[in-house]
Amino acid sequence: MAGIEILIRGTREFASVTVLKRFLAHLLGPFDIFHFEVRICKAKNHAVLTTHKGHEGSEFVRHYLRHAVSPSLLFQGGRLAIEFGKEKPNEFLVRVLQREEKLRLLEEYEGMGRLETAKPHISRPPSQREFGISSLACGNWDFIALEPHYHPYYYEVSMDATATFGDRYLFLRYAIKAGNDSLEMITYPSPDETDSETLIYSLLFPYSAIASMALDCKHDRAIVCGSTEVEVFHLRLSNPSDISQLLRLEREGILPQCSAGRVRALELGESFLNQMAQLKVAFDDPRHEFTFAVKFQIQKLAQNGYLSPRAVVALINFISIVQQKFGSSPTVSALRRLFQQLPYAGPSTKSTELDTRAVMDLLRQNIESVADEEPNPSSDSLTNVFRIHRAEVTPTATYLAGPDPEAGNRVLRKYSTFSGYFLRLTFVDEDGETFYCDPQLKNAAIFNIRFAEVLINGIEIGGRRFEFLGFSHSSLRAQTCWFLAPFLHLDQQIDADTIITSLGDFSHIRSPARCAARIGQAFTETSVSVPVDPASVQVVKDVERNGRVFSDGVGTCSTSVLRTLQATQSPSAIPATVFQIRFAGAKGMVSLDTRLEGNILVLRPSMIKFRGSKDSSIEICGVASKMLPLVLNRQLIKILEDLNIPNNAFQQLQDAAIDELRNSVSSVENAAALLEKHDVGLATQATWLIRKIHSLGFALSDDMFFRDLLDAVVLIQLQELKYKTRLPVKDGATLYGIMDETETLAEGEVYCSWIDKEGHVNCASGIVVVARSPALHPGDIQTAKAITVPQDSPLNWLHNCIVFSSRGPRDLPSQLAGGDLDGDLYHVSWDKGLIPQSCQKPASYPRLPPLDIGRPVTRYDMSKFFVKFMEQDQLGRVATQHQVLADQHDSGTLHDDCMKLAELHSTAVDFSKTGIPVREKQLPINCRRNGRYRPDFMAPGRKVKIEKHGIIFQSLKPDDPEDDDPRRVGEPRRYRFYESKKILGILYRSIDERAFFRELHERSAVLKDDSRLTRGVLAEVWEYVQAATRGLKWEDYAEEAVAMREAYDAMVLDIILQYSTHPTERLEEIEVFIGSVICRTGYRSKRQKEYMTGMKEKYDREVLSLMATMRDEEARGVEHEALLRSMACLYVGIEEPAERKERVEGGRKDTFGWIAAAACLRELEEYQEKRDVGPLKTLL
Repeated sequence: MAGIEILIRGTREFASVTVLKRFLAHLLGPFDIFHFEVRICKAKNHAVLTTHKGHEGSEFVRHYLRHAVSPSLLFQGGRLAIEFGKEKPNEFLVRVLQREEKLRLLEEYEGMGRLETAKPHISRPPSQREFGISSLACGNWDFIALEPHYHPYYYEVSMDATATFGDRYLFLRYAIKAGNDSLEMITYPSPDETDSETLIYSLLFPYSAIASMALDCKHDRAIVCGSTEVEVFHLRLSNPSDISQLLRLEREGILPQCSAGRVRALELGESFLNQMAQLKVAFDDPRHEFTFAVKFQIQKLAQNGYLSPRAVVALINFISIVQQKFGSSPTVSALRRLFQQLPYAGPSTKSTELDTRAVMDLLRQNIESVADEEPNPSSDSLTNVFRIHRAEVTPTATYLAGPDPEAGNRVLRKYSTFSGYFLRLTFVDEDGETFYCDPQLKNAAIFNIRFAEVLINGIEIGGRRFEFLGFSHSSLRAQTCWFLAPFLHLDQQIDADTIITSLGDFSHIRSPARCAARIGQAFTETSVSVPVDPASVQVVKDVERNGRVFSDGVGTCSTSVLRTLQATQSPSAIPATVFQIRFAGAKGMVSLDTRLEGNILVLRPSMIKFRGSKDSSIEICGVASKMLPLVLNRQLIKILEDLNIPNNAFQQLQDAAIDELRNSVSSVENAAALLEKHDVGLATQATWLIRKIHSLGFALSDDMFFRDLLDAVVLIQLQELKYKTRLPVKDGATLYGIMDETETLAEGEVYCSWIDKEGHVNCASGIVVVARSPALHPGDIQTAKAITVPQDSPLNWLHNCIVFSSRGPRDLPSQLAGGDLDGDLYHVSWDKGLIPQSCQKPASYPRLPPLDIGRPVTRYDMSKFFVKFMEQDQLGRVATQHQVLADQHDSGTLHDDCMKLAELHSTAVDFSKTGIPVREKQLPINCRRNGRYRPDFMAPGRKVKIEKHGIIFQSLKPDDPEDDDPRRVGEPRRYRFYESKKILGILYRSIDERAFFRELHERSAVLKDDSRLTRGVLAEVWEYVQAATRGLKWEDYAEEAVAMREAYDAMVLDIILQYSTHPTERLEEIEVFIGSVICRTGYRSKRQKEYMTGMKEKYDREVLSLMATMRDEEARGVEHEALLRSMACLYVGIEEPAERKERVEGGRKDTFGWIAAAACLRELEEYQEKRDVGPLKTLL
């Protein structure tokens, strides 16, 4: 029997789900029912119980029909009546309960070893989560007589308030008197819940944003102090005895680890804002003459909560002396190292660590170390890279960061010497994740008051007032924009308005969304800018038919112009014949047309988005220098499944990917190939080094770092397979799309050409599958006929692209999720197992006209649109709901609900250009009906810990049944998961990470357990280098090498602090080294993926600079200088002096030694070649 609904009459209107479930658990246990769901219908004084055990549920009902007057049915002063329900149970709820019981049994089995012993533990009452609050304060930590004290700057007593401790959030809800704006800096009222006398405030804090918590266990009071990075909230519990319940939550792992002890509170003090005002006065003291770069770091000390503003003011004179003696740049470096050394203030922090004298001593050591380092000009002179300051605005605070390397754009290049006047600002939640509008929390005021105020009025940092400037299309979705502080350039005042005016003529645009998109072209990251003669630019007509633009976004260029573009590529790169560009007001693709003579750049009207730009350079933002791999995602897999592609086709792809991971440990060459395939260690030259060490005969299998490196890469790829269902397709590619300019291709034909790693040109032939991401409509995947062309065809000159036909009633790109040719990437596969017998008709949605405000657009309009977009963007939600309903409906993506969501997704994609959002009421009703139940492949995975002895997988835990209580407001309700019967669920369940790694280490030829690991392979490399270079004196470079290692350590720690999601859960150095982050729960958020990209780019830039310095042959003008310096670096990289062991945090891997080893062995190779060739030349 598949499940049953049971009617329970006699519940009271005040009954809670939690209490009723606890009561029913005792009745259901004897019938072997431990997982069930209860829904209370208060209007009718009854409840509905659902269980997946239909037979046992029927026995339960029959028993209490026979024993209707049993005392066990007495509940809250009344008697319950048990009856058979009249409705069928919700199919997905039944499947949820089935999965939860299976997970419980699995957890018991993994923990105790025998399924027979599995017994539920639901008789224990759930922990109290909600507590009354009698007073609330905000402040910070201070230290008096070496003891931590809480220093409040706002205090509210006699409150009507509650604090709810959820699984992931602390939710505060309180009322204060109207007119008291002391809390305006941290939260905002719900507009529909205010009256003339009282404001209702809501504040939601993710635990991931709480650095520490402390409980005061004194009998006469009960205090909770939670520390964010900037401030500390101080809650006095109404009932002092509740502190024991909070300690229970901590023991159960629900709360962050608490420091139990005395929390001393001082009298009400100066507000944080007043203290910051005093810091500003100190800035303005003419005796100091701080540069902006130094002011930024000083303000960061206070604003990010490293020190209180008062403590920072006490350091001002000392920092001023340091800047006067050593200069601005070394002072900035010394201050940035200070951020890595200072702990966050809290009850467990030693007062001596934050004492003013101790901070001065640290700063003095830092500046002396920085001053001794050799200058590294290459780090700041990388082409098209600018050091930009950043800020993150949360609902409660503003955090400062940087300056960090930022890829250039048109505006930055034009004002390259004024990069300190530009600010990159991002709006985020307290934990650094994307902040979403949640109707349940009524947090729209955060967008419309807090965030809007920053965008409209600007932000002051270090004496400069930064104002909103603009954003690119991609940064809009990342809730990131550019701000600018006015400056003088060539005797002209440059501000945001003058920059926008200089970009082009936007006066004819009446839509804020469209105007912002056009201006945003200037803020698109472009790798390089190439001047071009405006006279060489031609504009030709678009190819149009039936209202369709076949040439939408694509132009051509002559061989001469192409060579100019190719000259910007890396010498080792394959010369590209297709480029994605920006030029003046135009954007799109240009491809080689060998029929054009001279210097010709051909544009089309569809490429030109605005006029009036005086810029005459081609900016490159994409290069088709190589074929990108084809990786199927969930959307493509689901549509292919609905097009009747058999399950075994996908299973074979996943099995092949898993076999590759499994085989990576069978030999060193396989391991190096895996790292190379996933672009691990390109900057560090890790794959070359691994092969080199192996060729020298040294055993990498003895090295712990090599084991951890390979483990981390394999785990990340396994997580991509299991939790993202990303299936690599060998017979496929991802390529830029362009149009056939020669009219060679017939309707339905494509020309697909690419260059492989060996440099051979390949062309697809026969029927191919073509698609584009994101794909939601079943018609977003089509087939085409790939052909080869005559030898003399101009198309033969093109490679790493797919060329679409210009014939037929409708262009193929527009059939693929509304694609065009201005830079879209297309997926192509010639794998016969993935080619459907027939395809669905492609979607054809009407284009929505952008919202027109009837006048020219201002910066204010665009800033308001930025707020509107953050608040109303539904793109991710629509895509997620489509994935859920496509799994729940038998017809999948062909169901009307999914068709509707596919159309809404198109509207949401265009929201950034039209200003028209998707509304809640437009979503299908099934999104709300079954929205809480999701397929298991969307569930979070096992928690992963990276420890000294390797990777640890924790047990899977079933979802908390108490989480379904609707009274638990304040925390976003979690989803519950059922086993999907479709291919995505099958693929998900076929991978068990823990079992995979157990098998991997048992059969590995290159991985050993800890007991067999030796001192490390780099020590053997060092002995080899010494033997090969006898007589060379490398010791003169030892001090320089030590300074380089210290600078590298500081850089790595800076990246770890910047990109870690929580102060207590920092990244590992090995994650920085490989440029990817091991997901601790199987799920990686969008923000984490963006951070990961930024982390890799920043680390790679710094490592390339470090490599260049190590291998510099001309710094001292000494023979074999690069070899000697790299030898010294290798030596200090493998030696661990005692003082460094104390300074470096436990668990870190010394990756500096591996970088030095690569540089050293490279130089040794060249040294040996010169030594061997020299005598031969003499003989000849």
